Amino acid sequence: MIIHQREVAYSEDYEKFFQALVKAKSHLEKKFPEVSVELMYNLAGQRGWATIQTRYRSLADYERIDGEMDKDEEYVALLRSVIGDTGQLPTDQFFRVIETA
Repeated sequence: MIIHQREVAYSEDYEKFFQALVKAKSHLEKKFPEVSVELMYNLAGQRGWATIQTRYRSLADYERIDGEMDKDEEYVALLRSVIGDTGQLPTDQFFRVIETA
């Protein structure tokens, strides 16, 4: 399993930001039910950052779905409103889950 984690800064208008995140999550999970998305924000430490954690079966699935979503105008518009909010670029990380036998 592959986990893609994106940290995105948000401003004082966090309600609008969170609503856009929820819409993007719903859109992605509706189009690709095999993908799970978790939306989180930090309660301690550095505030003002949300984490979007997305789980894929494989890196190939991530690449295929990411490519399709880059062409999805509705999804791109939702992300543009979220990512462009503060002018800070998001931070991406990828993880491979350690499988137990």
